[in-house]
Amino acid sequence: MSRMSRAPKKINSKSSFLLSAFDLVNIHLFHDASNLVAWERSPSVYSGTRQKALGFVLDRITDQRYEKLPFFIFGDFNFRLDSKQVIESLCSSATVQTVRTTDTNEVDKLIFRETENDRKVVLQLEKKLFNYVNQDVFRENNGTSLLEFDKELSVFKDRLHEHQISFPPSYPYSEDCSQGKEYMNTRCPAWCDRILMSSSARDLFLKPENEEKSLTYDNIGPNVCMGDHKPVFLSFRIPAGAGKPNANKHKCCVVQ
Repeated sequence: MSRMSRAPKKINSKSSFLLSAFDLVNIHLFHDASNLVAWERSPSVYSGTRQKALGFVLDRITDQRYEKLPFFIFGDFNFRLDSKQVIESLCSSATVQTVRTTDTNEVDKLIFRETENDRKVVLQLEKKLFNYVNQDVFRENNGTSLLEFDKELSVFKDRLHEHQISFPPSYPYSEDCSQGKEYMNTRCPAWCDRILMSSSARDLFLKPENEEKSLTYDNIGPNVCMGDHKPVFLSFRIPAGAGKPNANKHKCCVVQ
């Protein structure tokens, strides 16, 4: 079930009475209930459900009956990598063994084995098990080689924007305090936690020529156990009165 809270945020710099108003919307979309169901087709049925829910939320935010403001929407979108495509990529040289329950004949487990190398098991997939042989692929270069399978936001490319991702998948991390960088073998790691924005919100950013990096999009506690999700943050600067005519562009405030 999706949950949404909406509250206008007003920023007022100390040196100006000009206000920059925008909406902050927190969201939590549906998760993948079963790895086996997610694997069945591309895109998965869960992806379609999240798409409908997010579309509904965006329609409410942009309802013409209300004042139209720049907005940021953030939280656990539960966006997942395209399961079928990412598994086919990770296990491209493997064969699949299907294990069924004896009483219902339903698929209980999928075992992907290398065709050579003594039939080594590459991946075991169950309803709540994603046991891949090499977790490093999700951490090397922040896992960005797998971003090609992160497709759920593409449906909203004309309505939502996101700064470039340069941090590892935010879920599902181990909840063992001694394994802050390890993923659990429950789901395929994915960038579930995101900060998105409207075009008008993106236009608010201050990008001074003499500042090398005025915007940061990253996770929090990369080496520390913080639960199964790593929080993400977006830090940027907004000129006072941004988005309003005749605003003093030299005065600004910091939003985090």
